[in-house]
Amino acid sequence: MLPLVDSGWIDVCRVTPWITPNGSRGFLPGRAIARDELPAVLVDDANRAYPDDGEWIGHLTLTLTEAGRKTSW
Repeated sequence: MLPLVDSGWIDVCRVTPWITPNGSRGFLPGRAIARDELPAVLVDDANRAYPDDGEWIGHLTLTLTEAGRKTSW
């Protein structure tokens, strides 16, 4: 994953809560985690596990950067 971050194709973010325009509860990617923080974040098993309760808030997600969207098919 780090080579994709280093190449500028993806960001690793934490899922944050969001209220949709119709008032429903949703979620969005938060700010990108700094590259120098990623090794410690990724080594923690809790950050790589899918949540059993389906609650993604605070868990990691990957997002394409502008460069990543240009390479996507």
